[in-house]
Amino acid sequence: MLTAFVQGWGLTAVMLVMIAIVFVASLFHLHGELNWVRALTDYLGWELVADEAGATGKPAASLVTEAIRDEARAVLSSSDPAWAQKQVRTWQMRAQRLESALAFWIDLLRQLGLLGTVLGLGLSLSIGGTDVAKLLDPLALAVWTTVAGLAFSIWLSAIFGIKLAAWGDACEKNIEAWDARRQARGARP
Repeated sequence: MLTAFVQGWGLTAVMLVMIAIVFVASLFHLHGELNWVRALTDYLGWELVADEAGATGKPAASLVTEAIRDEARAVLSSSDPAWAQKQVRTWQMRAQRLESALAFWIDLLRQLGLLGTVLGLGLSLSIGGTDVAKLLDPLALAVWTTVAGLAFSIWLSAIFGIKLAAWGDACEKNIEAWDARRQARGARP
């Protein structure tokens, strides 16, 4: 039974499903982080412009935007400058993690694909003996896990690659400008 599972589509199918699940998890994670960074960038940018131009429009309302608004108000009204700076630094660190999160998911997908191929080959060698046909058939199936891992990692790069870098940079610039204005206001007598 194990021989049929390893040398048939069983092991390959299990690995392909696992790779697909990891891909979906990466989509949810990166999409959520990107939405937070967009919301923070838009809110802080709006506050910077609203202060200068007397703008009345607000960023689109959402739970994320409301939480960011509450955090920003808490930072502005805080009597503890160390806590306020820590909160701002937390925003910066979260924005900077976007690109490394993408790199993690891409690398994980590639490694899982390769693991499926190597695992299929290793199990095939231990089960198949010396018959060349019995060794090559499972390898041909197991190679599909590498194809899937590479395809999903390329797809993830195509979806998020440029967006994450651009939004991360924009967010960091808005945080720096907003924090400089906050500190300038606090320095006034």
